[in-house]
This record gives sequence, structure tokens and C-alpha cells, in this order.
Amino acid sequence: MAERPLIAPSILSADFARLGEEIAAVAHPGETRADWVHVDVMDAHFVPNLTLGLPVVESLLKSTDVPVDCHLMIDDPDRWAIGYAEAGAYNVTVHVEAAANPVKLAKNLRAAGAKAGLSIKPGTPLEPHLETLKHYDTLLVMSVEPGFGGQSFMPDVLDKVRTARRLVDTGHLKLVVEIDGGINADTIEQAAEAGVDCFVAGSAVYGAQDPGKAVAALREQAARHRAG
Repeated sequence: MAERPLIAPSILSADFARLGEEIAAVAHPGETRADWVHVDVMDAHFVPNLTLGLPVVESLLKSTDVPVDCHLMIDDPDRWAIGYAEAGAYNVTVHVEAAANPVKLAKNLRAAGAKAGLSIKPGTPLEPHLETLKHYDTLLVMSVEPGFGGQSFMPDVLDKVRTARRLVDTGHLKLVVEIDGGINADTIEQAAEAGVDCFVAGSAVYGAQDPGKAVAALREQAARHRAG
């Protein structure tokens, strides 16, 4: 388990006209600093929404020293994901539902300099992918249907978190357990109790008057309730 809960503000909920400033708001040193910045890349094919792509990510990487966590909700990640790793993203997450060869893709992402993440939708079971996850650094459990921000948290997915947490704690997997979707002050405690390491939070951070203080408050709340 990570030494402390990791908070990854999602810029999907930020002001896209002021992305540099919005990331800077959670990049100050100290407790208000985000651990990762979560960037949702959507292609209007794998999910119905269209957000941003590699050129914008490249610009963001030049503007911040906070590790950038790219969540690729796209078709054919085997082809496109490597570019994000080569650009300097800290963690590049692909969907198991979209990857043609997820084991090979994980190796290629690592070779390109990034951590490799594997995401699963709410309706996708974890068990068929446990062997694949041995090649990954991050498991991103979706707690909403991917595609749009502001959705309600789906607590049923926490069974997958508990399974992953148990396998990490017993040494069968070596990865960060991340959750994305509907995470806020009302839901972060149950996610922490289930064993999440990294919490993606969108409107809970960027809907707050002070995003940095929101990061610190969420981290403190998670720390009080984390598993173990």
C-alpha cells in the first residue's frame, strides 16, 4: 500500500480555457499539492465523449512538474498509448476492454518510460485479468461508466478493489490500486476502507473554492479510513 493516500485531481472537471492555471492550483508544495494530475483522453469511439489528445498533453507536461496520469478511454490503445509515454506521462492507463495485447502493451509502455496502468469498466469482472495485471503497475477501477464527469459513485465496484487489495497485500500483485468516478467527501471513506491507494477526484477538487485545500482535505479523510 502507498505510504499515504494519493490524490489525483481530474482536469476533466477543470476550466479547459485555463488548464495551466488549474493545474498550478494543485501544484504548490506541501499538503495542498496533488500527487498526480489525472488527464482523461476520450476519442468519441470507445466512449461517447471527446476531450483532448496528445498535443494538449504534451503542452501540459511542459507546464507542470506534478506527475501526469493519462487515462486513455480510446480505441486501439496498442497503437496510440506509446506516444503518451514517450511524451513524458508518468502513468499511462489503457482499458482492458480495448487493448488487443495488454501484456505486450504494458511492456512497451514501460520501455517508453512510463508506468503501465490497466483500467476496467464497472461491468467488467476482475478475475479473468489477474494474470495480465502481473505486468502492470496500476489498476484503475472505474466507479462510474467511463465517458463523462459528474456521475454518481457505484459502490458495487468496491468488491473488485477488495480483491485487488488482498492480492497486493499477499504479494500476488505489485501495483497501485486507483479508483475513478464519483469520488468526493461522501464516497472517499468507503473507497479508502476497501483498500484504494489513489483517488481520482474531479468536481470535488475543481468545484471547490480552493482546489489545493480540497486535495489536502480529501487526502486527510482517506488517511483516516484506509484499509489496514
